[in-house]
Amino acid sequence: MRKTLIAWCCVCLPFCLSAQYNFGIGNGNYSGIQGARINPAITAGSPMQWEVNAVSAGILYDNTFLYTPHGSVPVLGFKSIYSGIIDNRHFVTRYDPSNPGKLYQFVLSTEVLGPSVRVNIGTDQSVGLTVAARSYANMRDLPGTTAQTAYAYLLQPDLWNKPLSDHSSRLNGMGWLQYGLDYSAILMDDGTNQLKAGIGLNYLQGVVAAYAKNTNLNFTVNDTANLQFIHSSVDYGRTDYDSYRRIRRGDLVHGQGLSADLGIIFLHKADPHDPTVPYDYRLGISVMDIGAIDFNRNAAAYHLQTDTANFAAWRQVHLASNLAVDRTLSAIFYHGDSSKSQTADHFKMRMPAALSLQGDFRLTTRLFVNATIVKGLHHRDDPGVIQPDLYSITPRMETRWWDVSLPLSLLYYGAWRPRIGVAVRIGYFFIGGDAPWSILGVGDIHGADVYVGFRYFSFK
Repeated sequence: MRKTLIAWCCVCLPFCLSAQYNFGIGNGNYSGIQGARINPAITAGSPMQWEVNAVSAGILYDNTFLYTPHGSVPVLGFKSIYSGIIDNRHFVTRYDPSNPGKLYQFVLSTEVLGPSVRVNIGTDQSVGLTVAARSYANMRDLPGTTAQTAYAYLLQPDLWNKPLSDHSSRLNGMGWLQYGLDYSAILMDDGTNQLKAGIGLNYLQGVVAAYAKNTNLNFTVNDTANLQFIHSSVDYGRTDYDSYRRIRRGDLVHGQGLSADLGIIFLHKADPHDPTVPYDYRLGISVMDIGAIDFNRNAAAYHLQTDTANFAAWRQVHLASNLAVDRTLSAIFYHGDSSKSQTADHFKMRMPAALSLQGDFRLTTRLFVNATIVKGLHHRDDPGVIQPDLYSITPRMETRWWDVSLPLSLLYYGAWRPRIGVAVRIGYFFIGGDAPWSILGVGDIHGADVYVGFRYFSFK
């Protein structure tokens, strides 16, 4: 697990750094492009004539297995946290020997929204262009013995010579570049009620992907010289990580795909003659990230299966490339046949599709409260990353040039996480987080959800 975490952090973080749903900023009346990540219809009739997003950045990360104890790193100690990942410092596991079958979860969602623009067309339409780099990773239902054995590189003696099993683990992860065109329009407005809709179409370039499913492993680590499998099987796929040693941009693209976002918003305003009131309440529904990426360049899918296999001298084996890993595993499971495990030279990964419901209610001229539900849509047996479920209530104080919000939310990805956040927008700059307190030194660090950004806009 430690190598997997390091690999994903190193691959994803340098070019992908904003949480997909930043409730503290994305639900406001001046959210613009940021709000379109929750519902593409929100930009129609925007009070801003045009806007340019320079850059926004952040990360959503949470897990139930690893944590950094309170006080181990300084407040906002990002460098210390990063070096701790590389050097394996600061980490403690929640493995419980008295409950070795307990299941653990991991989720990572990152997104950078690069130079993007949106313009109003007349008073009732809006069109925008966006450029983003995104990544998701989910590890679901890892048994405690699997997680602890992997974290210790199979070198934990008290787990040797014990029959271990894993019939539940599932891994999905990918990173991609996204180029979007979105359009929104007011469909009906009688002064009291308004209905608007939006659509976003995205061209996707797959950069990195890996998955493992149908896990059925029964194994024993005897010592540093012998690893045994009996009645075991697993399916997995991956892109060619060795190809990233080349620095040309074209070498980073391992597949293409398409996705779509759809949304509808209804607004009600009791007094149509009061210009200071945008609405009394606003209701929305949206479906986001419907699509997939076909990884068909330097990619492969594999199936491993054996009644009995023995990995002798595993501690002394040096695997210099991912192809060497694949061939070695195949030779072990198929008794010397290093090519039998490969089943295809491509695979598809589903996008983190989600259904969202939003409600925004005006309490006073400046005070609003928002309720949003984001329900991740699963992919059955197909490989694909999964959007965690999110439930939030966010009170906010809002004006044209500043607002402050306090998102209260529940995150569910196989485990429930209650979260308290804060976000501030001042002019063209915003900063906040839906779960920032861990990196501020309030408690143990098991995850974070923070974002920051700068954009420029002009009011009508």
